[in-house]
Parts: sequence; structure tokens; C-alpha cells
Amino acid sequence: MPDLKSPPLFKKYMEINTHYFTTPKTARYSTYGELSSSTKYFWFALHGSKMLCEQMLYKFKDFDPQEHFVVAPEALMRFYEKDFGGPVVASWMTKRDRLEEINDFSQYLSSLYNLFKSKLPTTCKKSILAFSQGGTTAFRWLHHTNVEVDFLIPYACWIPEDIPLNEGKTNFDALRVLFTYGTEDQFLTEKRIEMVDQVIQKNQLSIDKIPYKGTHRIDREHLQQLFEHYIKQ
Repeated sequence: MPDLKSPPLFKKYMEINTHYFTTPKTARYSTYGELSSSTKYFWFALHGSKMLCEQMLYKFKDFDPQEHFVVAPEALMRFYEKDFGGPVVASWMTKRDRLEEINDFSQYLSSLYNLFKSKLPTTCKKSILAFSQGGTTAFRWLHHTNVEVDFLIPYACWIPEDIPLNEGKTNFDALRVLFTYGTEDQFLTEKRIEMVDQVIQKNQLSIDKIPYKGTHRIDREHLQQLFEHYIKQ
């Protein structure tokens, strides 16, 4: 007869260790306009969660493609929007292995950004437009890596409170930050905006806060107004 006091073989304990291995990955990005000696404005546009890179380019349809050149990188993580089928969307990071993901997307974004920055006319103005999760991603990227940029436009996003932005690799005092959001945004409630203000004060950041009447999306007319009022001058 079997020994009923002995544990079954499948219950043997084993020690599990987690390791990390860096491997090349092919990234996807979309562009609008043509980079040339006539380019006056370079935009690096980061999409939000559950979006794709080309969706950011639609916001620039009213911008002159001879003067504006837009690069929209796509996040490295893709998944089905619902269940196991339907549209494929992308996300910049999750809470799982977040430090590795921040390092991955920072290296990816820097490589792509610098690829085009090296080809820009010397007088070209450089802007990062970052929507929703893309805005939070932009703050983490600029904290992680020194990025040479003139304007940062965090659009309807959360400013990460867990990192000392005033001690990051990018000097936020050397660029102009235009934090903008819709007053009818279902995610950026009045309480959340108060918390954002606390993060700004804690990091001693100089930020232009620009609310406007709108919801959680990039308004093309408002984006044009931001350009005319702050960047074009």
C-alpha cells in the first residue's frame, strides 16, 4: 500500500528565480510632413493608452506639412482592445517590471528622437506633444534621459509623483512646459488637478497650466491655438 503520509510527487518544492535579458525589438512609428531645409517645427507626438501612433497624426491635419514635420512613435506593447480579437492597440507601460519598461521605452524614444533631431535645420523648434499616458511617459523619459527640446506639451495627463523631476537628467528649467487639459475631462477631476498642482509645487517646476473647455481628447482647434500663441512666436 502507498504511504498516505508522503506528499504527492507533483507537490515537490522548487526554487524559482526571475532574470532579465535584453533583446532587439522592431518598433513602429508614423510621420506627417517632409523633413527638409524648410522645416521650421519638429513635433514628437506620444499617443495615449489603447491608441496607435497614426492616431496622433490626424491632429495635425491643419498644419502645413512643408513647415511642420511630425514623428509619432508607437508604444512597444500591443494587445487586443477587447478580449482576444478586434482592433490592436498599444500601451507604454504597466505596473509589472515598470523600471525595466521605463528603461526600454526611454532608450527607444531617445534613439528615434535623436535620429531625426540630427537632421533638423539649426533654427527648427522642437516640441514633444504627449497625450494622456503618453504625457506621463514623456515625464519619465525626460527624467531618465537628457533630451534636448524646446517645448513639452503634456496634454490631459498625470504628472508622476514618484520621481524627483527637478533632479532628472533633463533640465526642465531649460524648456517651456505647457500643461493643458479639458475642464470636462472625466479623468482629470478637480481633485486630481489639485494633486497635479501639488506635484508641480513639490518639484518646483515652472509650468504654464492651460485649461480649456473640452473632454479627454486632443482638440485640433485648441492644439492650433497652443501653437499660434506659444510656439510660433
